[in-house]
Amino acid sequence: MAARAVAIRRASIEDYPTFVRLFPELGIDDPVPGRDAWAAGYAPFTLMASGDGADALGFAFTQEYADTGYVRNVVVAPEARRRGVGRALMEATARHLRGAGKARWRLNVGPQNVAARALYESLGMRALYTSRAVRLPWATAAALPASDEVVDEGAPARDAELEALFDLPRGQLAAQRGVGRVVLAARAGERLRGVAVFAPAFPGAFPFRALERGAARRLIEAMRARVADRSHVNLVIDDDEGLVSLLVAAGAEVRGAFLHLAGALPTV
Repeated sequence: MAARAVAIRRASIEDYPTFVRLFPELGIDDPVPGRDAWAAGYAPFTLMASGDGADALGFAFTQEYADTGYVRNVVVAPEARRRGVGRALMEATARHLRGAGKARWRLNVGPQNVAARALYESLGMRALYTSRAVRLPWATAAALPASDEVVDEGAPARDAELEALFDLPRGQLAAQRGVGRVVLAARAGERLRGVAVFAPAFPGAFPFRALERGAARRLIEAMRARVADRSHVNLVIDDDEGLVSLLVAAGAEVRGAFLHLAGALPTV
């Protein structure tokens, strides 16, 4: 199949069975989101690729912030790989984002996925840093350095400060609140020292950032207080090998690594 045979359309609620079928191709531990989550948080922001047959060939799910698109998932069915489906999805995503007034885009990719990385780099993206997904048993938080930081739900009025401090896309924190995430901010007095965007149902936090090592413990304790029946928390640590090492020494397990790529939106 040539790339020109790929048709791209906006996803609908009826595409949920296709989403369920293709989601495992991401190769991650996350449970498949339920139908309600698909309808509210995925379908409106997902492009579907199809060919001549009835089955969809892939999808791209993108979260949109003030001036940035964050391509969260790009999935191509195994039988449709190396046929231009991924490029068609990415180019359609770029056109949509430019039409929506965005200037940049970013995404994460496994370092071993050479073909995908080559595609993204051909569209102007460049690797900025490595992120690591870790699983931390709640009980091991006690082995982390203690601190006097205070953690509370971050006030929207301080979103811009948090986003600038931790190099997050403008508007990301407000968007994450809108889909049910809890934004936790660690501070020493009025100085912001950490942030966790927490999904209690998972449970997990992405991003999870701590300028002071003690802030990491305080953020983890604050998340634990919001979860009753899980033994661990999943964290994504961006560009901070020191924090990863600290968590591993406390008992965390590194579950995966990926590269974070970003760049200006191309004209395609």
